[in-house]
Amino acid sequence: MSADSGRDIPGLAQRALDAFAESSERGRDRDALMDTAFARLFDLYRATTRAERSSPAGQNFNATLAGLLVSGNNPDRLSLYVVRSQTAAENGRHEGYRPACWRRSMLQVLGDEFVPLRDFLRPVDLDAIPRIDDAMEAVAGDASPATVEAVPAWVPETHWWWWEPARQRGEEAPGHTRTDSGTLDPVTD
Repeated sequence: MSADSGRDIPGLAQRALDAFAESSERGRDRDALMDTAFARLFDLYRATTRAERSSPAGQNFNATLAGLLVSGNNPDRLSLYVVRSQTAAENGRHEGYRPACWRRSMLQVLGDEFVPLRDFLRPVDLDAIPRIDDAMEAVAGDASPATVEAVPAWVPETHWWWWEPARQRGEEAPGHTRTDSGTLDPVTD
């Protein structure tokens, strides 16, 4: 990853690594630390292309990130993040569907664009991902109005959960559905 076009990619990458390192080391503020780490990773995701994330510098970043994800407090914090994601999904019709979509997308972005989920999530957490999807699909019909226009522009069409309420109401939505999303991890050669 390089710093071109006025983007401070190395700085964004370092901030993401620092946030995951802090989450690994600190004993308090579980939710805030992991939320901050995901926010920093999201900043990096938005500022880079898939080619940049696959470059040698991107691969070095991913290797460092992979080590941080399995170190210190991060395995427990990631488990808690998954549990809170499932709770948000299950409560989507009552407390807002959008927070559940954000949490689910952060997990997907981490797994698709940086480090495969199977490389750092515990088996019980990997098993929870389909339950999160089940809950999102189940509550989408009753979720507060989430229109196609309300979906952020950065959301890949494969993140079907963002469009599910509109789809269940019969509105036009991107062609991807849950069954189109495939496996949790990217296909590699």
